[in-house]
Amino acid sequence: MKSITLLSPAKINLTLEVLERRTDGYHEIRSIMQPVNLFDEVKVEIEEGKGVEIESTGLKIPQGEENIAWKAADIFIKEKGFNIRVKVSINKKIPLGAGLGGGSSNASAVLVGLNRITKRLSEDELLKLSPRIGADVAFFIHCRSAIAQGIGEKITLLNDFPLLYYILINPGFEVSTKKIYELCDRIDRKILIGNDMESIISLFKKGEFPLRNDLEKPALILYPEIEELKKRLIGMEVKAVSMTGSGPTVFGVFRNEKKARIVYDYLKDSNTFKTFLVQGISGWHRL
Repeated sequence: MKSITLLSPAKINLTLEVLERRTDGYHEIRSIMQPVNLFDEVKVEIEEGKGVEIESTGLKIPQGEENIAWKAADIFIKEKGFNIRVKVSINKKIPLGAGLGGGSSNASAVLVGLNRITKRLSEDELLKLSPRIGADVAFFIHCRSAIAQGIGEKITLLNDFPLLYYILINPGFEVSTKKIYELCDRIDRKILIGNDMESIISLFKKGEFPLRNDLEKPALILYPEIEELKKRLIGMEVKAVSMTGSGPTVFGVFRNEKKARIVYDYLKDSNTFKTFLVQGISGWHRL
């Protein structure tokens, strides 16, 4: 096998706690995350030669070294001293800079794809590469519901976690994650390091949704348009509404597809934002 095409999913942060800031400038976090079936398509090919090439269709993305998928391929090649040329083709559908993890997911798809072709690294070895590439890469390598800790590289998989339904609303602009974290450090907030994660997970399994995102308050200050997106969902009597990642995408969460589809059908034709109806998934999907 010289090529493989994987469906590269988005993710939802059902909870996101921002803990202490580290000496390297990054923040410790704790987050319950779930991959969802909003996909980019990532084709990975290898051939004789050297170097990495990125090409894309769909939404416009960087195609050089500034693309995290390029970085993933480069690190993989250098890790084992491969003499190969890697071509990555991305059909980009996940909104950029949206809190949905599309870039990290693409990078993970490159790692997983290259490893399925070459069969050179164990999953543990892939995971050890992930912090050198990006914060959410380890989560996507597993591609299952999980608790992410550290800067996102420490993953605890969640067994029997429900695959929920979501309405996503994205306003079409990108946010500055750096500015949101900087403001998060300056505003008053509670750091609940001792709260019981097992109890929170139990609530989700019972069909209750104790959503939380510590980045939402600073994001709303910097980008007040996000509040209007939340109001759209709340106005339709969606009980559980939050922001994913550093935004600006907001979501409503549902136990079943029927109620989610009613909301989706009402919002899908908006000219001011994009609406997606998605469900949680478990594991990598091939095209």
